[in-house]
Amino acid sequence: MRRWGTVVMLFTAFTMGGCASVTQGTEQSVKVETVSDAGGATIPGAECELQNDKGSFFVRSGESALVRRSGSNLSIKCVLGGQPPAVGQAVSRANAGLAGNVLIGGVIGAAVDVGTGAAYTYPTWIQLVFGHERMYDRSGNRDDGLVAGTFVRATISGPPVRTAIPAERPAQNAVQQTVDVQQAPAKVPMPAATPVQMPAMPVAQITTGAALRRGDALEYVLVDRLTGTGSTVLYHLDRIESDRLIFNQGSRVESLDGKVLSVSSPLGGLFDSSSPPGGWGRKDLRPGMRWREDYTASNGEKARYELDATVAGESTFDVDGTTLMATKITYKGWMYAAVGVGPTQALPFEATAFYAQDIGRVVKFEAQYRRVSIGLASESLELKRILR
Repeated sequence: MRRWGTVVMLFTAFTMGGCASVTQGTEQSVKVETVSDAGGATIPGAECELQNDKGSFFVRSGESALVRRSGSNLSIKCVLGGQPPAVGQAVSRANAGLAGNVLIGGVIGAAVDVGTGAAYTYPTWIQLVFGHERMYDRSGNRDDGLVAGTFVRATISGPPVRTAIPAERPAQNAVQQTVDVQQAPAKVPMPAATPVQMPAMPVAQITTGAALRRGDALEYVLVDRLTGTGSTVLYHLDRIESDRLIFNQGSRVESLDGKVLSVSSPLGGLFDSSSPPGGWGRKDLRPGMRWREDYTASNGEKARYELDATVAGESTFDVDGTTLMATKITYKGWMYAAVGVGPTQALPFEATAFYAQDIGRVVKFEAQYRRVSIGLASESLELKRILR
């Protein structure tokens, strides 16, 4: 009898070890629609490719594709003759199966579901727009309803406008060039100084938080440093309300100088889920400066953090062709979080933020912590460009 009891216990452990894998499965259906930019009329029949780190999947718009679940975002591109490309990115979110697995299958089952992708779900019904690149987050998905997405940028080819030079600047250059042409030949070489001076101006004057305009987007790349898996993270500025910048339908709110006021959705991984009040940087940084952060995160696990921060030098970063000087800030301490259904445990936590004071924004962030039984978690997030 005792032997049979052991067999039953082992069978239960193995069968419940991947609860979400059983209840959710490792695949899900995603319906893809395409509509026109003018009027929003549905245009079916476009050739669509859906891709994540698990593979590529193909379907015609108006139909549903069976895709592999993954913790990485799902990239989508639809093409149709006579129409500009329709491009989108579906954000991967943890599903209810993961929480159930922690309760039933424990940390081992949770690790299984994270590895297979069963712990994650994409929006189930996505509507792409020809000529648009859009971001789709299932946090706004209700009962498998349609997700229209948030506009990121146009996909129609055109002259790049990524240096963010003020509108009046080109006019001044045009006048200067006209004057130079009319001067004596001895002064013709003088315009050569203009290209040397131009790149320095956009850094401090244009890309600060206050200069972001409605419709702009900050493009970061989030990388799991253990697997090398990467995904694009977009913080899209939906609107500006008085002295506040509203990103991604209110999931992130900043002041005009880039100070983080609230984060309700951890789109940027640990960068968001473990963020201290105000964010990972500050304006008054000085060499050797130290301070302590003691806070409870406002999203994700809502864990408590005790971190010692130290200013530890400077580094340069290239952001879309512009060189930025960033101050390095190291954070070391403890993260207090529950493990499964057990009591709260103290977990070693380390993070490094590179904060560019010229733009009032973190250009690179790295963090890691070690959770009992599951192991090490390690991520990096880096700013690649500002889409305008």
